[in-house]
Amino acid sequence: MNQNSMSASLGSGVRTAAPAPAQSLPLSSADLPVVALGGLLALTVAYGHAAATAAGIALAGLSLLVTLIVLVFARRQLRADPRAASFARMATGLAIATVLMGIAADVLLLAAAWIVSGRLMAGLIGHVGEWAEARSAARRASISFAVGDLALVGAAILLAIGAGSTEISAITAAVPTMANGFTIPAAFLLVIAALARCALPPFSSWLMRSLAAPTPVSALMHAGFVNAGGFLLVRFAPVLETATSARFTLFIIGLAAALFGSAIMLVRSDVKGSLAASTVAQMGFMLLTVALGAYAAALWHMVAHGMFKAWLFLGSSGTISTASPAAKGLPKPWPAAIALATLASALVFNLTGEGTALLPVGLACAALLSALAIGLRAIPRSPLGLMVAAAPLLLIALNAAALTMMSALQVNAAQPLIPDYAQFGLLSVLLAGWVVQQRIASGEAALPPALFARLMHVANPTA
Repeated sequence: MNQNSMSASLGSGVRTAAPAPAQSLPLSSADLPVVALGGLLALTVAYGHAAATAAGIALAGLSLLVTLIVLVFARRQLRADPRAASFARMATGLAIATVLMGIAADVLLLAAAWIVSGRLMAGLIGHVGEWAEARSAARRASISFAVGDLALVGAAILLAIGAGSTEISAITAAVPTMANGFTIPAAFLLVIAALARCALPPFSSWLMRSLAAPTPVSALMHAGFVNAGGFLLVRFAPVLETATSARFTLFIIGLAAALFGSAIMLVRSDVKGSLAASTVAQMGFMLLTVALGAYAAALWHMVAHGMFKAWLFLGSSGTISTASPAAKGLPKPWPAAIALATLASALVFNLTGEGTALLPVGLACAALLSALAIGLRAIPRSPLGLMVAAAPLLLIALNAAALTMMSALQVNAAQPLIPDYAQFGLLSVLLAGWVVQQRIASGEAALPPALFARLMHVANPTA
C-alpha cells in the first residue's frame, strides 16, 4: 500500500473536530433601537458635538444614577412580569436619550433626544398594555409630550434661523443682537415645552394619570425626565432673559402649580397619588426659581428633588400606613416657629447681596427645618437618637454645600425678575399658606366641603 492510499484509508476513519462556532452577543432585534441610541451618543462625543455645561452634567448625572438604582430595583419587583425585559430596554434607552440631551451641543440634536425620551416615557407609562387605564394614560401623555415637542422644534428652528447656526453656543452668543421677532416667540415656545415636560398646568393630568404604570416607571420619571424642563430653560437662559413677558408668564404658572400641587396633596389618600401631586408642586417651585433667574438654585432643586422623589416612589410600593391622618402634619407650634425662623434667615440672606434666590432658598430652608423638626420628634431614647437628630443637620449642611458649589458653576441671571423686597413679601405669603396647610394636614383645621369636593375631582382625572 502506497503512502497516498494509506493516508486515504486513515482519513476515512478519523474525523477532525469542527471549529467551535463564534460566541454571538445576546442581542435581539428589540435591542437594536437602544444600541442605535448608544451608538449615536458615542458618535456625538467622538465627533465633538458634545458640550459640558453645569445644567447638562446635572441632568446626565441624575439620569444615570437614578436609572441604575431603578433597574436594580425592577429586577426584583418585576421578576414575574413578562415585559420585564422590555422595561429594562426602554429604561436604558431613556437614560441614553437623557444623557444625549444633556450634553448635546447642537439644538437639533437636543430636540431629537428630547422627542425620543418622550416617546420612550409614553411607552413606559403604557407598560401594562392590556389595561385600558394604562393605555389611556399613555395616550394622554403622548398628546402632552407632542405639544411640548412641537414647541421645542419651533423654538429650535427660530433660533437657528436667527443665529444662522444650529450650535447652541452660537445661538446664545447671537441672542443679544438677534431680532425680537425670533427671541420672544422662541422664549414662549421654550416655556411651553418646559411646562409640558414638567407636568405643570394645563399639562398636569398626564402625570396624575401615569400612576397606572408600575412603581419603577414612576421612579424613573424623576431620573431627569420630568425635571428636564428646568434644564431646558437654564440651557437657553439668554433667550428667556430677552423676553420679560415670558419670564413673568413662567413665574405665574409656576406659582399657581406650586399652590395647586400642594392643595391636591391634602386630598389624595394614596401614597403614589400624593407623591405625584407633590411633584407638580415641586416642579412649579423649580420653574418659578428659573423665572426669577436663580439658575443655580433651580439646578440643585432638580437634582435633589429627582433623587429624593425617586427614592420615595421606590419605597411606596411596600408602604402600609397605620398612622392617623393627623400624623401628616406638624403640630403646634412647629409650623409657626419654622416660618418665623425662615423669614429671619431670609433677612440675613438678603443682607449678603444674594437676593436673586431669596424666595427659593427661603422655601428650601423651611423644608429642611421641617425635616429637622420631624427628626427631633422621632428621636428614640437610646444612643441611636443622636444619629437620628444628626441626620437632618447633615442634610442641611449638605444642601448648603451643594448649593454653594452649584452657584460657582452656574451663573444666575444678570437681572432678577422681581426685587428682593417683593420676593420677601411673596415668601411671607407662601409661608403663611404653608402654616395653614400644616394645620389641615395635622387635623387642626379642615377644608371647606365644596373646595374639598372640587379638589377631589381634579385630583382624580378621568378620560
